[in-house]
Amino acid sequence: MRSVKDRIFGLLPDELKAAIQPIHSRIRRIIKRGQFDASSGLRIQSMGGFQVAYRKGTADERVLGHSFDYDIFFSGVPEYEPASDHVIIDVGAHIGTFSLLASSRVPLGKVFAIEASEDSFNLLRINVALNTATNVSVHHLALSDRRGQCTLYHDTGTWGHTVVKPLSPKGETVKCCTLPDFLESNGIDRCHFIRLNCEGAEFPILLSTPSSILQRCRMILVLYHCDLWHSNTEADLLSHFQSSGFNTTLRNRSEKRGWIIATRIMSTGS
Repeated sequence: MRSVKDRIFGLLPDELKAAIQPIHSRIRRIIKRGQFDASSGLRIQSMGGFQVAYRKGTADERVLGHSFDYDIFFSGVPEYEPASDHVIIDVGAHIGTFSLLASSRVPLGKVFAIEASEDSFNLLRINVALNTATNVSVHHLALSDRRGQCTLYHDTGTWGHTVVKPLSPKGETVKCCTLPDFLESNGIDRCHFIRLNCEGAEFPILLSTPSSILQRCRMILVLYHCDLWHSNTEADLLSHFQSSGFNTTLRNRSEKRGWIIATRIMSTGS
């Protein structure tokens, strides 16, 4: 059986190793010592049959707490039953925990993992390579209501970064495009499930997407954040989905956040 070291670095292409050299070098040193020490901040943990690289002592650990064996997304949307050839889009993929789980549910299908934060995206790429998830396509990108570049404002930790509201003095410039642009550039004419967990950007992304494009999607899970986006409410998203031919359900609601599950109304022959 190949060692963890071989599985990580043997699967990463040269250009990927160069792009993530700081993380690559630190993981290489850690694994060469045969253990992960506390000073590195990086860990690789086995969870639910997956090997996951993450940042110790950060919000990554909280993400792991609701992933894989403790998945809150597939279990939270029992209406969706993945088939082996389904297409899934993960907007706000972070380090890839949901994308990895999705890839195992659609072995003959495709998962498109989109993450704007460079640090999290690098770990996403490592985790996809580490688990030989060849049906996952990774994209360092922010979805928005326009194409070009935008600022990703950093939260105080490794989670919660957003393009819609300054949260701290720190940030980074990232490429952005619309959902229709992304579908077109990746040749996606149908999608069975989209998960959007993008810290307020779900509003401009979805409200700027024409009904004809939304109709390519069978089911959409939106984690909405009204505390970060103030120009609309969940009622606007519900109205847009309903006028686009979707049934909608609200779930896990709090004062400013919650889930919307939008399911396309299937016509005969769909």
